[in-house]
Amino acid sequence: MTKLYSKLAHVYHEMYQSIFDYGREFRRFDSIFKKHACNRVLEIGCGAGDLAPLFLAGGYDYTGVDVSAEMLRIARSEVPSARFVQGDMRRLSFRRKFDAVLIGGRSFTYMTTNQDVRSALQSTGNALKSGGILVFDNFDAEAIFKNLRNRFHERVVKGSKTFVRQSETSMNLKAGWTWNWNATYIVDDGRRKRTFHDHSVLRAFTRDELRLFLVLTGFTPLKSIRRSATILIVARRT
Repeated sequence: MTKLYSKLAHVYHEMYQSIFDYGREFRRFDSIFKKHACNRVLEIGCGAGDLAPLFLAGGYDYTGVDVSAEMLRIARSEVPSARFVQGDMRRLSFRRKFDAVLIGGRSFTYMTTNQDVRSALQSTGNALKSGGILVFDNFDAEAIFKNLRNRFHERVVKGSKTFVRQSETSMNLKAGWTWNWNATYIVDDGRRKRTFHDHSVLRAFTRDELRLFLVLTGFTPLKSIRRSATILIVARRT
């Protein structure tokens, strides 16, 4: 597991609240789930639980799952009224079935091998009721690889803290459209400056790849939406 979700969980939680617009993301998912009359929702890769209070306020029967114990500790502290479970999206086991499964935040990008992808989709399908809805977002391979930047940085100021992320990327291509991401995080709270390093391999997909994976694992693709460098997929468990 990348350090970003374990040793750097506190950095992720503080920094990404300014990078992601969780309210906008929730409204997007909420419109899809309402269209398909979904109430019992499983969010895979829930992280620090930033979407959980929005789902609860929206009247959903919500469960969050994440592979990282560190992220779940933050989630349970931030949203004690929500239900959180530790688990790997490739090996889920639930007694009751869900109306919908959400894999947001480009969490699916860590499924780098074909077997990872198949296992995750099969496991997700087993968690859904017949006719249930899967919503997940991914990086768009065409957009990523045509514009792969070797170096870039981001700066976020949150209260008295300043977060800087310096990134270096390079093609990997060992398993599909994969690339290497080396990141350095610099956290300055005004009293001291700390530096953390992280390495991960990420995978992007083409729409055709995703459609084929879905069909092979028992889903009917319903919709794919391109936005910037991402693809949002909506599929039904058949």
